[in-house]
Amino acid sequence: MNTLLALLFVFASVTAYGGYSVGYKGGNLLTHDVEVTRHVPIPVYQHVVQKIPQTVPVPVLTPVAVPVPQPYPVEVKVPHAFVVPVVRTITFPVEKPVAYKVEKEIPYHIEKPVPVPVEKHVPVKISKPVPVKVPDYKIVYHHSKSGGKKQ
Repeated sequence: MNTLLALLFVFASVTAYGGYSVGYKGGNLLTHDVEVTRHVPIPVYQHVVQKIPQTVPVPVLTPVAVPVPQPYPVEVKVPHAFVVPVVRTITFPVEKPVAYKVEKEIPYHIEKPVPVPVEKHVPVKISKPVPVKVPDYKIVYHHSKSGGKKQ
């Protein structure tokens, strides 16, 4: 069964990509009982099969850190740090001094209770309302429809 599967794989790969078909005669594949014949194109699958060109190895540059041997010890001078003056203008809000009241401590005295006189309610007599005569006011028209004044 494995031989048949291997043969089908070889047949499919060679016909699809290499242009040759392999026929199996019924023996062991390792003893060269395989008959190689020229591939006959099948028109039905011609549009599906695409030949893959032979791959060309392309070198890809990969950066590799390689220590470079030095014939003598190399000293790299590191510049000394120096102070760079940074000028900044900073404004601070100035608050006006406000005098606050200083309260002196007053000793706390406990006062003795003092008798308070009790208020008595006295009835107040309300007099009856007196009739007041209100004079009658005459309405005065300054302007009339006829143009004359009436008083």
